[in-house]
Amino acid sequence: MVGINVKDFSISFDETNILKDVSFDVKEGEIVTILGPSGCGKSTILRAIASLQDEYKGEIFLNEKCLITNKNSCNKDIGYIFQDYALFPHLNVKENIEFALYKLNNIEKQRKVDILLKQFDLTEHRHKQIHELSGGQQQRVSIARVIAYEPKVLLLDEPFSNLDTNLRNKTKIWLKKLIKDLGLSAILVTHDQKEALSMSDRIAIINDKKIEQFGTPQELFEKPKSLYIASFLNQINILPNELLETLDIKIPSTDIGIIPIDKIQISDNFNKLGISEIEASILDISYCGDYYELIVSLDDYKAKELVVKASCLDCLENSEKCYLNIKKEDIKLVRKSL
Repeated sequence: MVGINVKDFSISFDETNILKDVSFDVKEGEIVTILGPSGCGKSTILRAIASLQDEYKGEIFLNEKCLITNKNSCNKDIGYIFQDYALFPHLNVKENIEFALYKLNNIEKQRKVDILLKQFDLTEHRHKQIHELSGGQQQRVSIARVIAYEPKVLLLDEPFSNLDTNLRNKTKIWLKKLIKDLGLSAILVTHDQKEALSMSDRIAIINDKKIEQFGTPQELFEKPKSLYIASFLNQINILPNELLETLDIKIPSTDIGIIPIDKIQISDNFNKLGISEIEASILDISYCGDYYELIVSLDDYKAKELVVKASCLDCLENSEKCYLNIKKEDIKLVRKSL
């Protein structure tokens, strides 16, 4: 069953068009991520679903019921997690969660709060003020307060942006399990590609005011419809057409050949990889922790520069030349634009 269905959503601010004819759906128990660069209108979609944004065109359905008649009115079936958590600083943890349960009598309220504190691992923090909590704990309080409403839809606006890398990874796993266990329809807004790929059942990527591609993470990553989608989700090289011709790859005028930077093998000796390699000049080597990133120039192809990812350098550090192995099966043809 579809939890949220957005149809032909368009919005403009003054004379500036932000989004045009955006359509997607979110099923029960599904996490859909809206991915795109800053300022492309991702959060505007969430605000419209939450009835915090009006004067848009199109329709938004919650469980097949159109929300357009209820603009500017809160819907208890929709929970919104803000980037800054939006907690009340003058209330402690317990009181913040209680705020969502004001309609219950005291006995029921305390029972519900105790369940939520235990579920979100906050029992020992129940009397702490918000400023006494870590970022991850504040986020759990924010989510617990929203879950107290028992919403059917959860809107998440850059929920991990204030967390460090280790805590972000742990929180993603925990939140994904929570959404699945409760059977919520969740929409995540982010500009982080890895976050989108790891969290989502499906992803909608916005480009030039519209959704350019909507599908599973695997579909978008392995079968991008355009150069924009491919380069947004992965580090890629654009290959010169002359090189594609030497590999006997026929390329339409509308397409372009690409390859991920980690799919190119590099060697310091000709024929070391057992086949004929492409000679290149090393322009720069950067140490990136568990790998090296090299910028090389293909001298035989109009000095075309490529980025290559290597796990080790062998003796390349003191070399000016190297040899690249580009396999035909690792090359994708994508549309230059849609």
